[in-house]
Amino acid sequence: MNVLFRTDASVVLGSGHVMRCLTLAHALRKIGAQCDFACRLTSGHLADVIRDQGFTLLPLPENLPDQAIDACKTLEVITHDYSLLVVDHYLLAADYCQRMRLRCSHIMQIDDLANREYDCDLLLDQNLVANAEHRYSRLLPPHCMQMLGPRYALLREEFYQVVTPRNTQHILIGFGGSDEQNLTSLAIEAVNNLKLPGITADIVIGANNPWHVEIKKLTANLPNMRLHVQCNYMAKLMHQAQLMLGGGGASHWERCICALPGLVVTVAENQQATTTFLDQLGACVWLGQAADMTAEFFAEQLCYYLSQPALLDRMGQTAAGLIPAAAGTPLVVDTIMNTLNNTNG
Repeated sequence: MNVLFRTDASVVLGSGHVMRCLTLAHALRKIGAQCDFACRLTSGHLADVIRDQGFTLLPLPENLPDQAIDACKTLEVITHDYSLLVVDHYLLAADYCQRMRLRCSHIMQIDDLANREYDCDLLLDQNLVANAEHRYSRLLPPHCMQMLGPRYALLREEFYQVVTPRNTQHILIGFGGSDEQNLTSLAIEAVNNLKLPGITADIVIGANNPWHVEIKKLTANLPNMRLHVQCNYMAKLMHQAQLMLGGGGASHWERCICALPGLVVTVAENQQATTTFLDQLGACVWLGQAADMTAEFFAEQLCYYLSQPALLDRMGQTAAGLIPAAAGTPLVVDTIMNTLNNTNG
């Protein structure tokens, strides 16, 4: 089975789209699929990460002004037909997919906006929002199989394997692959100014973080903080922490399966609906939007919640209840294969 992923990463877009596609690609490769990636070489692309993980990268021009041109350029770089096209991109939808059906038998779209028409056979939206089951009802073809909610969250294999004892007074800081607003530096300052004894922290940044030099300098002389760049052991770090301070997006579901309570800042508009809904459920605390954050505010919130271990335990258990241990990536792969087999049947 040949699978093509069409997705992008950049300093502006972040790395989340590519990283969750890589998670799915690894799972599909385990059952024999050959997976290729078609990506624009924008500033902050993850071409080397894709290649280093053993996948073929088909480079696309940086400037693709509309869906028709994007499809044309994608069709130019592929050399064979594909059983499945996976599209994880907010700027691509029905027009692109209709053109790609020339070379792709089935199409899966990964999305969470529900703001345009789609032409796909499978749709994955792993977010948890009110009225989730009806958001796409008028936007999809009738035959489309919908995978909705965190039970379909694309989580790497490590999240199903690692169980590590938690360290009290230990914080995990992670604001995504690029952290364009540099919330990481504010969080480091906040932890450094905490008046609580024995506080330690792991800080995770992506390879695309534009502030990595500053962050390395900040942490170099802080023995209670460890910096991790583009790490592949996030599950271990999440299991060790008592509390996470970070962004929304896919990290919500990584936290949930690790039963890790979180203080969450929304760094993009599309993160707000899910984050506020999880806050209402008691699965995290929404601190607000990135533009409103300060080091002093972070320190106040960390100090309060670290002094409430029973509250953190309840938050972690509520979060863990949102993702069944047997679901996630394996369920997505099973659904894909069942759909392809039934269609080909």
